[in-house]
Amino acid sequence: MKKISIIFALLLVILMPGCIKEDMSDCGTFLYFSYLGDFDTEIFPEKVNKVNLYVYDKNGNLVQTTTLDKGDLNRSQGIQLLLPEGDYHVVCWGNTFNETQINGESSVGSGIVAAPHYFTKETITTNDSLYIGSKDIRLAGDVLTRDTVYFSSAHIKMLVQTIGLEGESSYPFTIEVGNVSPTVDFNKRFSAEKAIYYPISTNHGNGEYDARFNVLRFNDDNDVYVRLIDKETSAVVYTLNLKDFMSENNITVNGINEAFIGISFRFNGLSVTVKPWDEENITPGI
Repeated sequence: MKKISIIFALLLVILMPGCIKEDMSDCGTFLYFSYLGDFDTEIFPEKVNKVNLYVYDKNGNLVQTTTLDKGDLNRSQGIQLLLPEGDYHVVCWGNTFNETQINGESSVGSGIVAAPHYFTKETITTNDSLYIGSKDIRLAGDVLTRDTVYFSSAHIKMLVQTIGLEGESSYPFTIEVGNVSPTVDFNKRFSAEKAIYYPISTNHGNGEYDARFNVLRFNDDNDVYVRLIDKETSAVVYTLNLKDFMSENNITVNGINEAFIGISFRFNGLSVTVKPWDEENITPGI
C-alpha cells in the first residue's frame, strides 16, 4: 500500500508541477462560463444546456475534452482545469445536441461543426441553437487562477409562416432556404461553401403553418434566399431575396447575438403578400 501511495505522489508531481497537495481545490484554473446575449444580464443558464469543452496546447493539439450536461452546469457554471503548468487555448461549444456533429477536433485548426446530415450528404433541416466561447489561458502550478469564457451566438433563429391555406389537408409547399453556410470552425469562421436547408412546417390549424429552424450565422449583406416550391408540380411559387427583405423592413443581424428573422407569406387567391413576422417570443435554449 505504501508503494502505491509513493507512485501516486510521483504521478502528481509529474502531472501537476508545484501542486502536490491532497486538496486540489486551490490548484489549476477555474473557468466561469458567461453569456450576456445583447444586454448586460447573465443569461447563460437560460440559453445553454450543454457544453463541449476542448483544451489545446500551445501547438494546437488536443490535450483534454469534457462534456458538461445541464446538471453539471446547474451545480457549477464552469469547470476547474487541472493540467500541467503552461499556456492553453480553450474552445467551448454550447448546445451540441441532435442537430450538431463535431469533426476534426483533435486539432484546433481542423475542428469543424455542422448539422449531421451535412456530412452524410442528406437533407439539412436545421441547426441546434449553437453558442461558442474561446479563451487563451495560462495554468500556473499550485496557484488557483480564475478566468471567464464569454460565449457568443453561432446561429440565427428563423421562422417562415404561411397563412391562407384553408382547405389544404397538408402543407402544399417545400420551403427552400439557400446560400447559407453549412459549417463553422473552432475559430468561429463560417465557411464560404453554400448549402440549402429544407425546414419542416407545422400545421397550426385555420390554414396557418410555420417552420421554426436555425441556420448558421450570416451578415446583413448576404445572398440567402427563401423559396416556396409547389410539392406537386415542383414549380417555384415565390422567391424571396433575404438581403432586400431585411433592408426594406429594417431587420439586422449584424452584431446581434439573439438574432431572429421572421417571414410571413399570406396567400389570398392568386396573390401572395410578404411581410415580417414580428411577434416572436424566443424560448430559452431553443
